[in-house]
Amino acid sequence: MNRDAVRAAVGPQLAALTLVRALMGGALERKGLEQTIDQARGGVDEGLRYMSTWAHGADLRAELVPIVCALGRTAVAALAITQDGDPAAVSHWLDVQARTVREQGPNPAVEHPADAVTVGVAALFAEELHRTGEVDQEELAGREQKALDLVEDWVRPGAAGQDHPELLLSGGWFAAVMLAHAFAFDERRMQAYVEDHARALALAGR
Repeated sequence: MNRDAVRAAVGPQLAALTLVRALMGGALERKGLEQTIDQARGGVDEGLRYMSTWAHGADLRAELVPIVCALGRTAVAALAITQDGDPAAVSHWLDVQARTVREQGPNPAVEHPADAVTVGVAALFAEELHRTGEVDQEELAGREQKALDLVEDWVRPGAAGQDHPELLLSGGWFAAVMLAHAFAFDERRMQAYVEDHARALALAGR
């Protein structure tokens, strides 16, 4: 992978980790997403507002979906820790979660919830845990296309201002909560994981 390709891959991953970092405080305190956003202060509040403004006009294919995919992979990495690296257990957990989302109905506090898309994208990338050996680039591209299809089917025409931020917040919250569980709600360990990973990505993208 050449330098430009590395930088292109690193950007969405760093954006995903930045969002997780902004939401992790609420996840660690076992709050809900709405409460976490409502109680955000200082840099966290400002960062979330900037993210929402940016997402409003972001290109779905080129800018938004790569971050959604990175958030899905982050959630899967957390689940792999929780499930002791068992790919079948991770996939089963996500299947159960998808069924729960379908059965519990929409969240009345959210106009167009993205929970089903968030879990669906994570399930796509959980398939990577079942593979061994080198990454199959065609298979990877196909998985990312499926993620794009899920998102495009969910986003409402003319509603990017509401749906794009909701999509990122849903994915970021899911990843943050999964990481909180993976590290047994230990703030120090979770923060070290996020910051070490972000630092490694930043170095790779230079």
